[in-house]
Amino acid sequence: MALKDLADKVSVCKQCFFVFDPSASSGQEQPTTCSICRNPNRDKTTLAVVEKETDLISIEKTKKYPGLYFVLGGLFSSTGRNGHEIRLKELSQRIQNDKNLGEVILALSHTAEGDLTAMELEKIFNQFKHLKITRLGLGLPRGAEVEFADEDTLANAIQSRR
Repeated sequence: MALKDLADKVSVCKQCFFVFDPSASSGQEQPTTCSICRNPNRDKTTLAVVEKETDLISIEKTKKYPGLYFVLGGLFSSTGRNGHEIRLKELSQRIQNDKNLGEVILALSHTAEGDLTAMELEKIFNQFKHLKITRLGLGLPRGAEVEFADEDTLANAIQSRR
């Protein structure tokens, strides 16, 4: 399969920015949101902010998180290089427009960049007084990448978030 063919078969979710296959939908119309965002059984009051798609997949594998996601697309760097990739405007709009939202989980890697990004996001989210802001619990050691954590460690981190 050519790269162009692959690009024609995938879409980016308009709500969470996860890459998905719209042809996997059972409906007649091509969906603009992924199956997670379309699922009526998901907890619409909780939003996990992840750096990248593989982090979302890793959390989904635990089957412990029932809420929704937002793929940030990068992390802040102390050198200031990665900031342009981050979907801050889209995340702020999502939080501002979603009146059901009660908690935002900063499900970011416990690295210097992940911690810096979490601190910056917490400053931004301070304007939303109704939101509870949490981070993944201590199941992940400092320096660990969410993508490579085993399912039990990640499940503990989700359940013990603070």
